[in-house]
Amino acid sequence: MKKIKYTIIALSTLIVLFNTSCKKQLDIKPESDVEADLAIKNSKDVEGVLIGAYTAAGLRGIYGGRLQATTEFLANDGDFSFYGTYSEYTELSSQAPTITNAFISDLWNAGFNTIGVCNTVLAHLDLVDTAKGKRVRVEAEAKFLRGMTYFDLARSFGRAWNDDHGSPTTNPAVPIVLTPTTTIPGIQKPSRSTVAQVYAQAISDLTAAEANLEVAKSTYASSSAASAILARIYLTQENYTLAETEATKVIDAKNNGNIIYSLVNLFADEFQYPGQATHVFNTTEDIFAIQMSSQSGFNALNEIFASADFGGRSETYINQQHFDRYETGDDRLNEFYDEDGLGDILTSKFNNQYGNVVLIRLAEIYLIRAEARIKKGAADLVGAAADINIVRKRAKLENTTATSAVDLFEAVKHERRVELAFEGFRLFDLKRYKESIPAYDSNGDPAGTIDWDSPKLVYPIPKRERDTNPNLTQNEGYQ
Repeated sequence: MKKIKYTIIALSTLIVLFNTSCKKQLDIKPESDVEADLAIKNSKDVEGVLIGAYTAAGLRGIYGGRLQATTEFLANDGDFSFYGTYSEYTELSSQAPTITNAFISDLWNAGFNTIGVCNTVLAHLDLVDTAKGKRVRVEAEAKFLRGMTYFDLARSFGRAWNDDHGSPTTNPAVPIVLTPTTTIPGIQKPSRSTVAQVYAQAISDLTAAEANLEVAKSTYASSSAASAILARIYLTQENYTLAETEATKVIDAKNNGNIIYSLVNLFADEFQYPGQATHVFNTTEDIFAIQMSSQSGFNALNEIFASADFGGRSETYINQQHFDRYETGDDRLNEFYDEDGLGDILTSKFNNQYGNVVLIRLAEIYLIRAEARIKKGAADLVGAAADINIVRKRAKLENTTATSAVDLFEAVKHERRVELAFEGFRLFDLKRYKESIPAYDSNGDPAGTIDWDSPKLVYPIPKRERDTNPNLTQNEGYQ
């Protein structure tokens, strides 16, 4: 049997995940070279590594659910309570993460793992067939995954774009590594790039992906998925004109003359329920989702938010404060349940243990466009209201009564809070709004407030990363 030999190294890890080539024997040898050329010989091999990039991105440490869950806990302002044994979540919910927090370390490692695999794909493009645009597609998919990952790492480990302390051009984010490491002596120990530099890299990757991927709906990266992440980035940068433009590309996307994406009729149908005969795992609303299965691993959002009956841990309960945010008759209130009849309420959004983790869905894109239309120089308040009402209509609510820019912005904020609850948006929304949050101690008791730009709302650089790379500076407030 042909042996694939390579050495696993930090930062730009070469992971060759030939899941379909089980006959190949893995032999990790403690030598100074990473024999990538033995492992990657042809177009099929490179495509196998690309599948490995999707697999790496889908691990629970990052897009498999932990990225979303950790940010929800860090930004929790009392809408839910955690009664579990994970010290990592306890630290986050009291806004006191440590440099040894395993989930934060996993996020860093999983993120750079994904980037490393993408870099390996991009370094071997010459081996990919050019027929039918295959090489262009492979490059675009790798750049999509790399660009999305860099954006999320930058806003997790770096200060917000609009932060009043410093500026994007001076505040550090994460290192930019664009080439795979092929020898032990060549292991890179880069310094942190600035927030502006990492955002620029993400935009460059995603713009290239957008231009070269198909618009048609796919379980893999698409042009629309790239447009959606670009819309997020531009909204974060307060570049409202471009945010609106990118969101509109997604909303108006067509294949053979037919609109590709539409909201599902019922809010509940967007979320996988175990045994639900009518459920479609990739709905008309899903723009990009991590494809989960019992073979690929469980949904980490299920683990922390679902009850034991559905594969979760029954440790996170939704408080009355959250329910008070909904209007009478809001159909989204049906996505909660009392697991034991004792008043402990959970969300049913993540009840499918092996259900897909939806990273981008159309409802968010409508709300991005609404916010951009309100905030841009020549505001389009009528258009913003129309976008808000599309989301409200699905929730069985009347049109918004808001007409002014101020009131419409409050309406957008409200819709994001209830429509996207617990999906990983709250922390970054608060920073964009420049809104402080109530603070809680390790016992869950009120402990004042935390400013939106507090260093406590930025993840520390993991200790083990700084131990191996002294060029990585630590974030303020951590040692």
